[in-house]
Amino acid sequence: MSTPKVWTQPGWQEYLSARNAGLPYLPAAAELSTEVVRILGGNPGNMQLQGTNTYLVGSGQERILIDTGQGCPIWLTTLVNYLDKHQLSISQVLLTHWHTDHTGGLPALLAQYPHLAGSVYKAHPDRGQHSIRDGQTFTAEGTTLRAVFTPGHSQDHMCFVLEDSGAMFTGDNVLGHGSSVVVEDLGQYMKSLKVMTQNVGNEDIAVGYPGHGAVIDDLPAKLIIWSRHWEMREKKVLSAFKGNTKRRASLTTREIVLSLYGPEMEAMAGPFIMQVLSKLADEGKVGFAVAGQEKKWFML
Repeated sequence: MSTPKVWTQPGWQEYLSARNAGLPYLPAAAELSTEVVRILGGNPGNMQLQGTNTYLVGSGQERILIDTGQGCPIWLTTLVNYLDKHQLSISQVLLTHWHTDHTGGLPALLAQYPHLAGSVYKAHPDRGQHSIRDGQTFTAEGTTLRAVFTPGHSQDHMCFVLEDSGAMFTGDNVLGHGSSVVVEDLGQYMKSLKVMTQNVGNEDIAVGYPGHGAVIDDLPAKLIIWSRHWEMREKKVLSAFKGNTKRRASLTTREIVLSLYGPEMEAMAGPFIMQVLSKLADEGKVGFAVAGQEKKWFML
């Protein structure tokens, strides 16, 4: 799937660059707990923050690897050096979702460690991979990971609960800084935030290990913040229609953005408003008609 055009517009890229300017430094390899080591993907960027986080999980000689980065050579070098230094090996590879900044390092990893060819898992598997079921568990010495199906950011997105440790690997559903910006299906994403919140409450989870950014120290609070964040955006979009003098009068996406945020915030808010409109359309709350090259939205 290609990146939607809206996410590559110059104004949006400028916003992301400014957002990322103050990000904290993350080392190439870091021991985050007795069970979790983060290996940075070596691919910092506007969408990737400091780079993609990949994780070695376990406390014994064999570890589970979560995600494989984008395919930057420095990632594999860092990973191999860490494994060699600590005399560790990888038993299984779990992929949170299909996006190439999380799966791009897989070919180089399999070339380095051919024994892993039959031990790669993804919710919607490619050839030679195994599927992941919601609730499926994966074990390494001293560690059990439980898969939680959480689509929205992507259709195949998985989180993993580190059982008995009060932690969850959140993939790209919840990031260490800011919010998950590219959402394939906002309706599914909002439902997945609720699923994550339920799991966090049931398992007494505090810590989140995200797909990008620093460790989340208070995952329950972060989930509340971003659930409310999207709910407020939805209410604001509906207010734009309700404030319109004619209920059935149609508005373009740009007109909605300008009425809510003004021209100064157009580049930043536009992509998010498009996601909200698509969700509202799926729920039957708004409709649209195509006029020329653009959609004109109206309340139902």
